[in-house]
Amino acid sequence: MPEHVVFDTNLAEYVLQVLQTLLIKTVPWIQVSRSRSLLLMVKPAVFLAAIGAGALLHLILLAFNILAIKSISALSGNGQSVFAKEENSSAFVLVASQKTLPVLVAVVEKLGGAFGESGLLVLPCVAAHLNQIILDSFLVNFWLRKENSDKLKAS
Repeated sequence: MPEHVVFDTNLAEYVLQVLQTLLIKTVPWIQVSRSRSLLLMVKPAVFLAAIGAGALLHLILLAFNILAIKSISALSGNGQSVFAKEENSSAFVLVASQKTLPVLVAVVEKLGGAFGESGLLVLPCVAAHLNQIILDSFLVNFWLRKENSDKLKAS
């Protein structure tokens, strides 16, 4: 390589991350595409029930993780816990409550059609993943507003 050519490692790393994300996102699309004919036979009420069940599961996991953080923090002496900082506990709650789409797709694929066509099973997983993102964005917005109002009251 000539001396005057500079290789930007940050750009290369960014390009590889974007490429990885794009390739991972194609897996659900491929799964759903395989079962296109069966997807058209799914009743909307059943699909909506699956979406609702995914949202409910996420809310249950959020509540469980919030209680777990409060318990851990209380047991370790409130101020001594790493979760005493609100940003740490918030991050833990969000990360521990989310189920990633690639993991969901991998689990569905490993089931090998035991619960039905994998393309049909992936569709509610995609919807649940989108629900998680939407619910968590509202939750983060709520936390930020609360934090800002607490800062205004303190000053």
